[in-house]
Amino acid sequence: MVASEPEQLNHIGIGGWVFLLKRKGDYRLQLTRTLKNPGRYQVELYLFTPHESSFSTWTLAEQQFFFRSLTHRFGLLGLPTKDRLSKADSSFSLLSPHYEIMYGSWLFQYKTSMDRLRQQLQTAETLSEPVARALRLSQTFAQRLRKSNPQQNSQRRYFRQMDIYYSWYAEQFLLESMTQENYETLDLELRESIQSFLQQEYKYRKECDYLNEFHGTPTRVWNRMSLYHRLLEYPVLLRSKVVGLGAGTQKLVKAASTMLIMSLFTYFLFNARGASQQLSLALLFIIALTYGIRDLLRDDLISTITRWLRKGKPRWKIRLTMPYTKKLLAQQLVWLDYRRLPELPRLLLERSRKWATNEERQIICYRSRLQLEKTALEHDQIQERLSLDCEQLCEMIEATKHKLFVLADEDDPQASIEAHPIEKQHDYDLLLVYTDADKNHSSAQRWRLRLGVNGIVQCKSKKAHWPPPEEQKSLAWRQRVGSKLWRRKAN
Repeated sequence: MVASEPEQLNHIGIGGWVFLLKRKGDYRLQLTRTLKNPGRYQVELYLFTPHESSFSTWTLAEQQFFFRSLTHRFGLLGLPTKDRLSKADSSFSLLSPHYEIMYGSWLFQYKTSMDRLRQQLQTAETLSEPVARALRLSQTFAQRLRKSNPQQNSQRRYFRQMDIYYSWYAEQFLLESMTQENYETLDLELRESIQSFLQQEYKYRKECDYLNEFHGTPTRVWNRMSLYHRLLEYPVLLRSKVVGLGAGTQKLVKAASTMLIMSLFTYFLFNARGASQQLSLALLFIIALTYGIRDLLRDDLISTITRWLRKGKPRWKIRLTMPYTKKLLAQQLVWLDYRRLPELPRLLLERSRKWATNEERQIICYRSRLQLEKTALEHDQIQERLSLDCEQLCEMIEATKHKLFVLADEDDPQASIEAHPIEKQHDYDLLLVYTDADKNHSSAQRWRLRLGVNGIVQCKSKKAHWPPPEEQKSLAWRQRVGSKLWRRKAN
């Protein structure tokens, strides 16, 4: 779960809540941030494909990319401690599913904090601060979790799964920190506290009869904990209902095209019948040919006209509802299309030319606009998670059998010859532009992805060259003045 280039991933954008990027397996990347205020949030993801890639709508359809390679989810995180105390309600946790929602949001708030500390663990000069904070967080969460006494069977089952997963997750973090090179430089008291915590956890597992859950091969234990993670996550994930937009427009285009073609065909038929007074074989052949051409071109024609009419309009509408209660919390509009470099918005085009020069390369453009209701943040903060699965992109890379031959010892001509296989790789630029509810300017982050046949090879943070808020306001003012002058000249 740790990124291959951790020192590069936690790049700070200009303003707003920065997105945190981390690796999830060989093919997936996950971007996360916390939404704290009601209002409109917008996220734009631009994936610049490489020069030699044959990427197009024929190789990977837009709808297929949206449903298979992109995952945009929202989950409940709970409130900070100071806000939780003022809004506490003892009746909230008495019955299911409120118990699962509340404790699940606590767990994922703890997990989000630990993920940020994991990033600091890889980049900080000293380990003492992130490790000490991780230990305090784990001890505090253990006390809060284990002082509860669930009564219902479903609550006891959920508590057991959470207790096991938490114990394993906290242990994994601390064991990972112990493998760092400068771990021995930590204070003796801190190292003893870590050892004491791990021993207490082992004793606690033994008393609660949890040890069997930690036995087995590493792969089996990992898969078991991944299953617990999905089960614990289910009560706190907002339910999404996707509705495709544009169906009415497509039906109108289909009806209009059919009416036009049949009107022209009927007009032609009446004129031909009036001229010859009989149906010839040639006329019958023309009728059959007309029907064949209509069926051949109808779908492409309807699709092309519909896309032209709906250009710039959202493709999908998503309703986000509360788990179990189905209460509407937010509505999301989604755009997705493939563009070339000159078709990008003006500001983005000016900034992207600093790293993207080929105007023929295809760019995947994803945009989401979320309207978050005030009621969604009464008991919880919202975690936004945008996942990108690169497996389909990796499948497009052609395997190569080329080898590079070198001498094992360059100073010895008689040395053995070594053959190194060459793996073909593609470089992608990932640009994320986002706007927060309480901000009038946008922020941006950029990463360089290197993909191979077997997954993500490298992920590095790069400078986005995005203008600061003051420059954005100045550019917006110039555009408004320029548009007014152009209208006056046109009139």
